[in-house]
Amino acid sequence: MRIAVLSDVHGNLRALEAVTDDLRRQAPDLVVHGGDLALNGPRPAEVVDHIRELGWPGARGNADELLWAGLAPVPAAEREFAQALRQATLRLLGPDRVQWLRQLPRLWRHEDLVVMHASPTTVEEAPPVEATDRQLAETYGGLDARLVVYAHLHRPFVRRIGSLTVANTGSVG
Repeated sequence: MRIAVLSDVHGNLRALEAVTDDLRRQAPDLVVHGGDLALNGPRPAEVVDHIRELGWPGARGNADELLWAGLAPVPAAEREFAQALRQATLRLLGPDRVQWLRQLPRLWRHEDLVVMHASPTTVEEAPPVEATDRQLAETYGGLDARLVVYAHLHRPFVRRIGSLTVANTGSVG
C-alpha cells in the first residue's frame, strides 16, 4: 500500500492544490494529513473544505488546537497580532469547520503506521531534525508501529532506527 502524508498547510490553498495535483499523478492508495491545516494563511476555510471533500483522515496540530483552546504563551509584542490572526481565522472558518478540526484525533493509526503532529503526548513539542536516534526512539518507540510520521518542524526527513522508521512531513504551506 502506498500512503502519502502531508501537513502544515496553514491556510495556503494554492500550495495544497499543487500538492493535490501531484498526488493525482502519483496515485497513492491513501492520503493522510498531520494537522495545522488552517491557521496562519489566507484561505483556511477552503483548505479545510478541500481536505474534507477528499475524505483525507488525519490528526490535529497545535495551530488547530489554538483555535478552540486559545493561544499558547507568546511574547507580549506578538500577542495582539496572534490574537487578531486567531479571531480572523475563526470568523473565516465558522463553527462547523472548527468542530470538524476539533474532532480530529491527536494520533491517527493504520496498521503499522502512526501519524501525529508532534509527539504522542503533545501537539506543541516535537524532537528537532537534529534529534539523536535515541531521542527519536524514546519519543516514538513505544507506539507499537514500524513507521511513525510527524510534522510540526516544516523540515522533512526520514530516519531508520532499528525496525522503526521515523519521518517528518515537512510543510505544504
